[in-house]
Amino acid sequence: MAACQPLPQPFQADSRAKATDALIRPIGEASLLVPPVGGLPAGPDAALAEALAKALNDKDVPASATGRNRLTAVLAVTLESRGNDAAWRWDERLPDGTVQAGESRMLGIPPARLAAGDATALKQAATTMAEAIAQRLSASAIEAAQISAKPATLAVKECEGAPGDGNRSLRQAMRELLILNGKTPLPDPSGADYVIGCAVKVWQDSPDSERVTIEWVLLGADGGRLGEVKQANRIPRGQLSQAWGNTAHIIAQGGWQGLSEIIETRRRSRPLVPPAKS
Repeated sequence: MAACQPLPQPFQADSRAKATDALIRPIGEASLLVPPVGGLPAGPDAALAEALAKALNDKDVPASATGRNRLTAVLAVTLESRGNDAAWRWDERLPDGTVQAGESRMLGIPPARLAAGDATALKQAATTMAEAIAQRLSASAIEAAQISAKPATLAVKECEGAPGDGNRSLRQAMRELLILNGKTPLPDPSGADYVIGCAVKVWQDSPDSERVTIEWVLLGADGGRLGEVKQANRIPRGQLSQAWGNTAHIIAQGGWQGLSEIIETRRRSRPLVPPAKS
């Protein structure tokens, strides 16, 4: 089990985070694309988008009404007439396609002036919008920093599918590894930020050998699958049919290496505009 294979290490971790990687804000490039504002006629819609992008940049929020790249989020703004006032809201589409709902506010500007392309009204609207968006981004950044500073709580589920005492040994090995890393696991998974589980498959591939695969899975507090780490190796037939011993610790070390990377990536990620709170 511990013998060298073509891979650099036996049971080398192959981590696969889901589409939840951090949105990386590229230096010197726009992080927000502001398309023409919905609810306005052609002309004023693009003019307000340009004014809003400029106002956001003035508040150190990189934005553009024209340029984008694969890491750019789209900030969609819409206007709706409410008598002599206009209500506006924004939503953000992240690069991975997920949408973060913004919030709706009153603008305090007659819709007719905006629809007519009044330069003063457009600038006033852009300034008001940028101020609100920048405040949300600042609050989001503070919240993300607080979450990042708070240690994540972990729990380990019973493993499944392993022969011999593998299910118990793998779980115990992962728990011991977490303790050694200063992350004592909780006894109750329902109170943890992340839950670690694993599934084992063993099948015969020759008269004298077997194939074994171990898949560690990282679950969120809501039970959603956040990512997985897969390990595989060929072993002598029947080697795992009884006590796993130190083999369980070797496998757990490789599994935790990949899982910890997924956790760190998730804890560093945050949407530019968080969902509106009810």
